[in-house]
Amino acid sequence: MSNSATRKAKRTNRTILMVIGIIILAIAAGFLGSVIRGGGGGSAAAADSDAGAFLADIKERGELRVGIAIAPPMTAEQEDGTLGGPNIIPLQNLADSLGVKFTPVAAEWSNIVAGLQAGRYDFAANLDATLERSLSIQFTNPVYTYQGVFIVPADSPYATSEELIAAGAVATAQGTSYEGALTELGADLLSVSNIPNALSAVNSDRVVAAFMDLPAAVGQAQADPGVKIVVPDPVIYQVDAAYGVPEDIDARSLQVVNVAITNARNNGALTRAFEAVDFLEIDNLGDLQKR
Repeated sequence: MSNSATRKAKRTNRTILMVIGIIILAIAAGFLGSVIRGGGGGSAAAADSDAGAFLADIKERGELRVGIAIAPPMTAEQEDGTLGGPNIIPLQNLADSLGVKFTPVAAEWSNIVAGLQAGRYDFAANLDATLERSLSIQFTNPVYTYQGVFIVPADSPYATSEELIAAGAVATAQGTSYEGALTELGADLLSVSNIPNALSAVNSDRVVAAFMDLPAAVGQAQADPGVKIVVPDPVIYQVDAAYGVPEDIDARSLQVVNVAITNARNNGALTRAFEAVDFLEIDNLGDLQKR
């Protein structure tokens, strides 16, 4: 081999060695950076150690706590004086599976999210999944979906949402997510502490109507023949009712909760519970709807 060829081969070998060295340094630097940032192998180990931590804490405590605000019949005071209803069946099943006590905690719609953030309970029941709330907490999969409707006196001269909003004040439970939708339509709102008080405002002629979720409206109209339901057309408000959970819940625990919801839907437990409280879908209201 000529001297020229030998020198060229040496230069090529040095270049290859330099490239290999650069690659090794880059890999080392990347690994170090990932460790410093909490990524890489260290991050994976940390994630594995956190998997299921939320439910593990509940199991260790021996108690699954659920914040419940009144929205009968989905969440309401039961015959034995405790808070319950069809909405919380998946969580009751989850508590049974974990072998822990199910504990309902009284809340109001105006403070139910704050109570969850403060750690007063592990879940906020029957909570509308809204963008505003999702900025501070997380949501499970929906338990059911509902539309907002009006409750009016049976002899009301108003039969459409446009007429009601133009006619006078509309009562709502303070802190409910549909207040914003009504405000955007220009409604004059009377905020009261809970849904039963909104119905009382209708019966005392303090307002022309109350706006509430369909299940609550059906329950109120079934119990009181002096009121009827006005279904907005077009829809004013429709949303998924889910469970609110802490912002930092781990993915594994959230998955288990969602499975509990899916099971309750698929095995008919939720359907049977809805039927037990005489819940009607919006296209099957019959005489409960004002014509």
